[in-house]
Amino acid sequence: MKMSPAILCVVLALAVSPVAAEEWSRASISRLPDSAFAVVETAPDGRKVRHLPHHDETGAVDLGHLRAARSRLGQVRWLDPLSEEIARRHLEEHQRELMR
Repeated sequence: MKMSPAILCVVLALAVSPVAAEEWSRASISRLPDSAFAVVETAPDGRKVRHLPHHDETGAVDLGHLRAARSRLGQVRWLDPLSEEIARRHLEEHQRELMR
């Protein structure tokens, strides 16, 4: 895959820079649709447990939050251990799309 020098510089800068996502408030996260999260699990009591938000309110992938979500994969308390792999694949697909 061949990238233009400008895109390569942006990708490299993002790869080595610290995660700098603008903090989302709890209220703004609660207003996001389920599709904004890497995985939505259902607890035994029927409530939804949403993990790793990375899409903004418009549905666009937020790069800072995508990077933060990828870095927090190992910190999530999954209801189903298989959800971690589903989330990982989902987030990696976004990363690949952004690098095209």
